[in-house]
Amino acid sequence: MKRISFLLLSLFILLAGCSGGGTSPNTNTDSKASEKNKTVKIAWADSGFPSPFTFTSNGPGGYLRSSFIFDSLTWKDENGVIPWLASSWEVSEDKLTYTFDLEKNVQFHDGESLTADDVVFSYNYFKKHAFQWNADMSKIASLKKISNHKVAITLTEEYSPFITEIAGILPILPEHIWSEIENPMEYTEENALIGTGPYVLDSYNSSTGNYRYLANEDYFKGDVTVKEVQYLNVENKMLSLQKGEITGGMTYNYTEVKQMEEQGFKALQSNPTGSAVRIVFNLENEQLSDKRLRQAIAYALNRGEIAEKVLGNSKTIVGSGGVIPPDSDWFNEDVKKYDYDVNQANEMLDSLGYEKNKNGVREELSLKLLVSSTPQEAELMRSMLADVGVKLQIQTVDTATFTTAMSEGKYDMALTGHIGLSGDPDFLRLWFSGQASNAYAGNAVFNHQEFNELASKQLSQEGEERNETIDSMQDILAEELPTLVIYHRPFYFVYDANVFDGWFNTYGGISDGIPLTDNKAAFIEYD
Repeated sequence: MKRISFLLLSLFILLAGCSGGGTSPNTNTDSKASEKNKTVKIAWADSGFPSPFTFTSNGPGGYLRSSFIFDSLTWKDENGVIPWLASSWEVSEDKLTYTFDLEKNVQFHDGESLTADDVVFSYNYFKKHAFQWNADMSKIASLKKISNHKVAITLTEEYSPFITEIAGILPILPEHIWSEIENPMEYTEENALIGTGPYVLDSYNSSTGNYRYLANEDYFKGDVTVKEVQYLNVENKMLSLQKGEITGGMTYNYTEVKQMEEQGFKALQSNPTGSAVRIVFNLENEQLSDKRLRQAIAYALNRGEIAEKVLGNSKTIVGSGGVIPPDSDWFNEDVKKYDYDVNQANEMLDSLGYEKNKNGVREELSLKLLVSSTPQEAELMRSMLADVGVKLQIQTVDTATFTTAMSEGKYDMALTGHIGLSGDPDFLRLWFSGQASNAYAGNAVFNHQEFNELASKQLSQEGEERNETIDSMQDILAEELPTLVIYHRPFYFVYDANVFDGWFNTYGGISDGIPLTDNKAAFIEYD
């Protein structure tokens, strides 16, 4: 068997904004050691009761809230994958069996020790009861306890991203609690939140959406230096930050970022971008089932202008036809592009038989766009499509109606924005086979034989061979356009460095590619 080594980079990469003048927060960088006994308050919306079965999947907030309480076998920091509950692991020559050595001093919050029994139980339990976030349990064949602190996990087939996409996602549950729970989605008792994580939940108010976490003083991994973390559902994040009501909050708007930097706050931009605003086409729609119409729409939209106007930043990343962002290591530089070209759009629409009437309107083509708010993107799209004679009707619904329509395919086109593009490119397989856990990604299936074959093929590949397969998958997506990414949206985490300055970008994104800064590892002093 071959041993996996953990060579962590010595470079600590921290992207931060420039400081401005005035008497606002100072921006001196502190080490984790000097961040002890802090209380950090982060702005975020309600994400549900944070057990592994009840947090909301409308974005990554629920998963992150739960990850503070529960641990997985591996995790990530700014340098990439690191051991967590597992201190090391080996992979069999056939790449089907992963044998993990577990940390020996791990206790659940109720004082019970973690053993291999809990790992075996957890994986088997999640095969019966679906986890709320991405973890393809169909890849798990069996588990075997070798000793109290050694466990073997055998896969059904080679799955090259297993360490990040399952071992680095799936929380380990205490068998002595969950073995008696038959319906985990209805289990919201206090014991549902007993894990091994660096924090315990002190309070959660479902009316306000506020959370209060307290440090686990006996945490196995190291000293939890931030003793209290609060998530507060504030109305205006930047105003709350200015008032000192929160430590940090996320925004997409670059104009806001510059204004806050001028007041002395810091800003950390997600890297890679890891998020997208995109159009999802309903391929069951008679007109939109023709890729030439989808391509014509792509040419008709000045996506760079849309991004610049919405984000307030001229340095935008226009969406890739192959979905993976241009700032990702997996990006195919030769993927087909759809530069703004009104003439090309008109020619394609004409060739499809959608003729303009005397008023310049293509009466035979009327499309509906489903949105969960009234975003500026939708209005800009309507204006740009009108320039090529296409009438766009905007359907505005609430979030619950939107996610339901997305899951049931009840839309012509849907405008959605979500994360999940920072991590392993296996997300392309999950997205387009209807297995995305993020409700905003939808469950639409892209039935394309070659794409599906490549999606299966890349599971067992590594290195350049896998890169080439992922490139080919991007080529197909760019040609067929089952979705059109308008722009890749950066997150900016704006914060008061005087309270806490230990934030970092997680290499490959937290878990399966979440491009946010509230990684629990930032709050722990570990080797």
